[in-house]
Amino acid sequence: MPIEEIDDYPEKMTEFELHWGSVNVSLGGTPATDFELLGDYTLADFSAHKALVVTSLSDQEGLENNLDFARSDRDELRAELRQVLILFRDTCKALLPESRYLRALPVTPAAQAEAQKLLDAYDDMIHIWTQINTDQPAEIAPAMTLRGNYTLANFQAQVATMRTRYDAVKAAERASTDGRGTRDELLDEAYLRMVQYRERLPLVLEPDDPLVASMPQITPSPGSTPDGTTASGDWDAASGDALITWDETANANLDHYEIRMTPGPTYNSSSATAIGSVQSGTTEFRTTDGLANSGDVASYKVYVVLTTGNEAGSNAVTITRP
Repeated sequence: MPIEEIDDYPEKMTEFELHWGSVNVSLGGTPATDFELLGDYTLADFSAHKALVVTSLSDQEGLENNLDFARSDRDELRAELRQVLILFRDTCKALLPESRYLRALPVTPAAQAEAQKLLDAYDDMIHIWTQINTDQPAEIAPAMTLRGNYTLANFQAQVATMRTRYDAVKAAERASTDGRGTRDELLDEAYLRMVQYRERLPLVLEPDDPLVASMPQITPSPGSTPDGTTASGDWDAASGDALITWDETANANLDHYEIRMTPGPTYNSSSATAIGSVQSGTTEFRTTDGLANSGDVASYKVYVVLTTGNEAGSNAVTITRP
């Protein structure tokens, strides 16, 4: 199977490891006769590099999960605080009608407004609430509390937590980006060594040696990559999930369809994760992966996967949960 996605690297490198081992045996089976690449690069070096690749892929999964967790925590509290702001505005209008405080009330930002716009509204609300408690109007003396005995101190504490959650998302995004860079450097080096292997081995073995013919493939054979399908999707309010549909492939070698997802409005194949597999004859898939909360955005592709292991992705489909 050729390399189509990042997750293919460990398996492909294992193929090269095993083949390299057979080559070393055929050349004599001693360190002095072992096959080497440029820079005295040995099978042991390649195996060590594969271990680094496996670790980096696993680490990146963890970093992506941490980012998802941080975003989920942020979004949960963001939605809660926005409702507190709405309740504060309604309470002021009900208890302090025609007061000077009403003119100063912050406008309720959109649910997905930028962090600073939301925080500015919360700071404005804290200032007004503090002033109301200082003035102690008769209607709310000695201090204003919202439904559930929710106080100014409660709100201030939650806003402070909100700031840390915004910071946590930024830190998780930075860690994910840095981790992806480290991973990609390792993958680039692995790919280069596999290319070198295929270029150099025919210079060492005879052209008709079976080991030359059986070298692992890195890229698909010409004409072996299938045509991708056309996908579409949207949030289905009735069922409470995203519905992704696609055109059925005419390729007779279809093994299955695979649906992959990345969080956010742009599909990124380097960080995509497989979220489902569908057999031939089915052309729809329902999911909430990447769309756990209102306002979440995720992008998806449907891959046509053949019995040969070759595959091709569809157009990207971006869905927002209302």
